[in-house]
Amino acid sequence: MAKSHGSLIGIEAKIEYHPVFEELGALYESWKRSAVNWIQTEKLSESEVEKRLMKRFNIQWAWADSIATEATQCLSQLKTAKNNNITKLELQIQAKTTAAKKLITKLEKTLKLATKKGFPHLQARNKFFHQLLGLKSKIQKIKCLKRKLKKLKNTERLHICFGSKRLFNAQHNLAENGYKTQEEWGVDWIKKRSGRCLCVGKSQPGGGTMLKVFPLQQEEGLYQLQVQLPRPLQDKYGQKIQLEFSVSDRDGRYRATDLDYAINSLKPITIQIFRREHKQDNWYVHLSTYVPEIPVVHTRKNGCLGIDFNAESISVAYVKWDGNIEYLEEIPYKWKNQTTGQRQASMRNIVSQIVKLAEFFECAIAIESLNFSKKKSKMSEESKVYNEMLSNLSTAIFREAILSRCRRFGVELIKVNPAFTSVIGMINYMAKYGLNSGTAAALVIGRRALKLSEKIPQCLLRPEDVNKHDWSHWRRVASFIKLHRIQRTQLFQWRKALEGILTHSLWAEHQLSQQVHIETGE
Repeated sequence: MAKSHGSLIGIEAKIEYHPVFEELGALYESWKRSAVNWIQTEKLSESEVEKRLMKRFNIQWAWADSIATEATQCLSQLKTAKNNNITKLELQIQAKTTAAKKLITKLEKTLKLATKKGFPHLQARNKFFHQLLGLKSKIQKIKCLKRKLKKLKNTERLHICFGSKRLFNAQHNLAENGYKTQEEWGVDWIKKRSGRCLCVGKSQPGGGTMLKVFPLQQEEGLYQLQVQLPRPLQDKYGQKIQLEFSVSDRDGRYRATDLDYAINSLKPITIQIFRREHKQDNWYVHLSTYVPEIPVVHTRKNGCLGIDFNAESISVAYVKWDGNIEYLEEIPYKWKNQTTGQRQASMRNIVSQIVKLAEFFECAIAIESLNFSKKKSKMSEESKVYNEMLSNLSTAIFREAILSRCRRFGVELIKVNPAFTSVIGMINYMAKYGLNSGTAAALVIGRRALKLSEKIPQCLLRPEDVNKHDWSHWRRVASFIKLHRIQRTQLFQWRKALEGILTHSLWAEHQLSQQVHIETGE
């Protein structure tokens, strides 16, 4: 069994510049590209790559070990990306094929009526021909996707562009990308393909082998980074260089305390030195190490914060242990015209606010176990409004941020099944407590994490459904609302909520016209 070092954390700090960084970064990245090539073309193992790196480039074992490890991880990520692309293409083909079949059925009906009675007006005739052109476009797109899928499945060598594909393609249109000459582009290309090095940590003084970190006793929060240079650079710069950097504790993050613990406990510290181009080409050091696992102290015994993720806000509802609601909050956010970094920063702030609420109530946090990857692969067959909403949902960023922060502050994080949470909230709680659909769903999520059941109102039960599971009843209601497009505004007031369903002429005879997945409610 592998040794457990604790909880993995990352600490980053700006470091003083040294001219060796430029050459070390260029050499390291060049060696890594060679290692990736050897593994792919010659099928070498990681240990064989280490030996060849040491012999070919005259470098120490520790540098070769780090390069071989990174190269292996790089290829593993490429294989995962290939499998994900295959799945995405298969889902796109499936969605477009289904849409094409539905369109063919629709066109056949229209053509049959037109053969008997003719088109009622010119607009109907033009619409029919536009739909025919749309069908042709779908069929061509399906053929193109199938060719891509076949080519991807038959590809054995995995390709990666070190330095970014965008910059590589910029050489073909220099003026459009702000370059006057090929040489000017080449400077940026070389710079992009260098500027970082890494050494895998080891459980020994300093936390590593070629890169080690030690505290400076004369000043608190000040540390020294010792870099054992590869042999090809030692004639010019010497065997070792020593650089200083500072690390301080921040609000809710005990960075210096954690680093001191790792150094004193001889924890492995994987150290990376890299250049940040968008910050005036300053150099930074990133330390990945381990701290003791934080015990979970805020649990569902004191209730739960239910979190519902919406298109423009995050709804929060504190549910006490007995299932009653005590606190509500709606946290807005903006995703449009935001970079990935801005979205991540905004999400971290929101997550920090949510975890502080959990600490205040000393309770757990409950979120839905959502994954929109399959839905996003079928976006081309959905409406523009739906696609815009789906694109702006950064659930993955939210999940990663809240998982990390809950682990750091000892808050229990519970993932619940998302089935029918919105429908249950609208029918059972929206009118009762005067909530909107988001906070009503958050209440249901919190109650589900506390293992409390949600009964359907008796007036919506049919005699033959009495002995069935509660979710069977909610499935029928959810499918009926979706099938007949009953608006949420109709479901706000309690009487209207019932009238919107019970007075519908089709309710008594309603049977599921399509299967609803019990895991997602779709």
